[in-house]
Amino acid sequence: MVNRYKSFMMAVLLCVLSMVISVQACMVTFLNDSSGKIAIFNELDKTFTYILKNGKRRFGHHHKQAHFTIYTQQPKTRTEVWIPAYTVKQNTCSANGNILLKFSEVQDGIDLNNLFTITKHKPHYPMVRQLPMIQKKICHSCEAE
Repeated sequence: MVNRYKSFMMAVLLCVLSMVISVQACMVTFLNDSSGKIAIFNELDKTFTYILKNGKRRFGHHHKQAHFTIYTQQPKTRTEVWIPAYTVKQNTCSANGNILLKFSEVQDGIDLNNLFTITKHKPHYPMVRQLPMIQKKICHSCEAE
């Protein structure tokens, strides 16, 4: 009876230790602390995911570093037009196993101990908004004729 109890306790202890020890070091938890929803394209598994306000999403694998692009919604449009804002690539894995990265940190350019490379995309201007500027720059030599 005592041997069964000891073997049962040893099995429970091994199960608990296996859960605690299996830390996935390259996982990143992304928190959307912005005022609206954003979208993220995960470069590793090629998925496009919406994250609502105060929502969370995990990226990466236990052996691959996270690499994703953050898309923001174009303001004042009737349709959902998503514009790439930032590309985040993880340089090294964390020692504690899970990094919490907030959208405000990405916007401010705060890098958590040089764990990420954050690239800001240039603003996107649709062709309709650029049309008056393009028409003015057409061909000045043609107008002189």
